[in-house]
Amino acid sequence: KTMVKHVRSTFLLALVASIAAPTAVAAEWQLVEDSSTVRFIGVQEGSAFRGRFQNFSAMINFDPANPTNGKIVGVVSMDSAKTGDAERDATLLEEDWFNPENFPESRFESESIEVMDDGTYAAHGQLTIIGNSNPVTMTFEFETDGSAAKFSGSFDILRLDFAVGWDATNWIDDEVGVQVELDLQQ
Repeated sequence: KTMVKHVRSTFLLALVASIAAPTAVAAEWQLVEDSSTVRFIGVQEGSAFRGRFQNFSAMINFDPANPTNGKIVGVVSMDSAKTGDAERDATLLEEDWFNPENFPESRFESESIEVMDDGTYAAHGQLTIIGNSNPVTMTFEFETDGSAAKFSGSFDILRLDFAVGWDATNWIDDEVGVQVELDLQQ
């Protein structure tokens, strides 16, 4: 009889402990800088061009089993933008464009993350460029392989919503795509 009481009390204790346990937090991932990229795609005089930020950081706190508890923060150094065209690169560093002297960084910070119907994710957050913040939704895929993960995300912005560049769009289109490819490890 005491053995049955002991088993029952052990079972009840385990049940109460599992119910009272705090919800799982998302997993923290470290950026593998050498194999990660942050790119942008624009159109200049009707022709697409690609650029990348050579210096950036990311804080990814995400667990695919519990995505709503996740948090994503990405920061790029605006003076590290390179497009492969020296004249365009110099223009991007001017006061009318990225203005890195006064605004050295651009930042995306998620406010919520949701699972989409197709199994991908959407990080809803704020993007700040040259001191102007606007809501942005970055759709992304997140694949894990043991202690490694691959983050692949993208979003489009209208540069004039952030007061980036000249108001005229005949030289550089308003729409700019951003692609984020991150290799991560725990």
